[in-house]
Amino acid sequence: MTAAETPTLHRTVRVPFAGHRAGRWPMPHGQSNVFDWMPHEGTGAVFVVHADLPAGRTVDDVLDAAGALVSRHEGLRTVYEVGPGVERAQVVSRSGHVEVTLLELGPRARDRTWITDPPRPFDHAADFPVRMAVTTDAGVPVRAVFEFSHTVADLVGANIVLDEFVGLVASPADRTAGGHADQHRADPPVWQPADQAEYERTPEARRRMARTLDYWRRQLHTLPPCLVSTPARRQGPPEHRLATLRSTPVAAALAEIAKRARVTPASVLVTTTATLLCWWTDTDRAMLEALYSNRALPRMQDFVGSIAQSALVPFAPAPSFHETLRQTHLNIFNAYQYAYFDATAVEELVQSIGSQRGCQRHRDLVINDMSTSRGGVFDGRAGVPVRGTEVESGLETQTTGPVQLVILRTRPTVVVGLTHDVRHVTTDEAAELLWSMERILLTAAEGDIDYGRFGDLVGLDRVERGDTWVEIDSAWIDLALSERVLREATGDPTARVVLRDGPVGARSLVGYAAPADPRTGPRDVHRAIMATLGGRHGATAPDSYVLCAHPPRHPEDPAAWQAQPFRAAGTGR
Repeated sequence: MTAAETPTLHRTVRVPFAGHRAGRWPMPHGQSNVFDWMPHEGTGAVFVVHADLPAGRTVDDVLDAAGALVSRHEGLRTVYEVGPGVERAQVVSRSGHVEVTLLELGPRARDRTWITDPPRPFDHAADFPVRMAVTTDAGVPVRAVFEFSHTVADLVGANIVLDEFVGLVASPADRTAGGHADQHRADPPVWQPADQAEYERTPEARRRMARTLDYWRRQLHTLPPCLVSTPARRQGPPEHRLATLRSTPVAAALAEIAKRARVTPASVLVTTTATLLCWWTDTDRAMLEALYSNRALPRMQDFVGSIAQSALVPFAPAPSFHETLRQTHLNIFNAYQYAYFDATAVEELVQSIGSQRGCQRHRDLVINDMSTSRGGVFDGRAGVPVRGTEVESGLETQTTGPVQLVILRTRPTVVVGLTHDVRHVTTDEAAELLWSMERILLTAAEGDIDYGRFGDLVGLDRVERGDTWVEIDSAWIDLALSERVLREATGDPTARVVLRDGPVGARSLVGYAAPADPRTGPRDVHRAIMATLGGRHGATAPDSYVLCAHPPRHPEDPAAWQAQPFRAAGTGR
């Protein structure tokens, strides 16, 4: 029998654990936030990491290490209470058993990167949020593979658990409280998810949350709600694809630019992508969403829990690339101060301000930098040599959103992925954006770039918008689509959206309509419009409404609507 034909021997062992406490606590903000987005992620709510084990250890060492690991970290022995009408809570068990799967794979043991493919969802009411497997070669432990629910760990937290597990396998003295070799491993961590939940209800934490909400409120009121506000490339439901760039020359350029500007390589990639999209879409300002680990918060460096959330970053291209880079870097790190929050409170803020502005926030550019947290484990071609730069596009992906930049590696080879909705960015355009990124970075490594010269380096023409598009307060609006939305909301096929010029160059939109239901008021119309705007790029609600009993004889003429007697008027807010 060849190595390729070696059968897999599967054995599951129940390993006892005994922790320091049990109980029921509220959920910390980070974990509760996971339950908000988890229903939309499918198998993406479960992720897998792996690590090679030290030589010279036995299966008993591995099982003892697993018991010690779960005993130490309360999050690994927690189930969750969630559901409609249920106050979310975490329930920690003090003692019990956890299962470890042993997979005898022979010479293939060091290649295994998964337990089940695809990973099975967790039943969070009954299952502990981690699964552990160990591969063996002739009975010798070779590799650990863990499946994590995002409820218990983000990528940084998962790596903390995995590193600790490897250390416990290597050092038997660390598996028992009082072990002298590494005392901090033997005793439970000082800060557990239950401690974080209790802290979040203190006056200090509430003051911090108030500052965070103030920051989000300012950004949501002032920044354009949509970056990729462009004519749709195609109609229909969302369809997401992935384009990837792998490049050794870009890695060298990235290191040179980062060193010269005294910023992180990820900041360079974020700035390049945002500047590219702003130039291509002819947008002056944008709102970026950068996923942040929150590990700089007090007591969070070694915390095992899901605390990564979003930082809302204001962005605007400056006259030069290096100036844009420095300002973006500062804006990112300032936004990181306000990236841990009660997601319910933030969502209420987003909805309220969206209603006031007449357009909900579009998460048009999301940044997920995993380059400093071993994101390379998600690279299916890790270790494959790359000569020059390689770009692939049209790949399948589970990630959703108009545009998302995922940074897996920045050295020795840059590996990034650009997820996109083909309704807004086609497969060919995504590939060309990545080739343009390469040209910009190679040029910037030699010297600064004037923003006015970007067109020389971008292999795409600027987006063309028809006569129905207007720019209001740095946001591009499609009047025809906005008018169609108004007609749907009022049941009036003759309704009009009219652009009105105000003082000092201010512009606003007025919606004129004769609703099919005479009881309909401005607030009803506005509520109906806001309920249908999700995902419709370029559409917005009028700033004010004028509702008439009947449409004018010539409804295509704005002057006719303005002369028509009205029965109700107002902002609808």
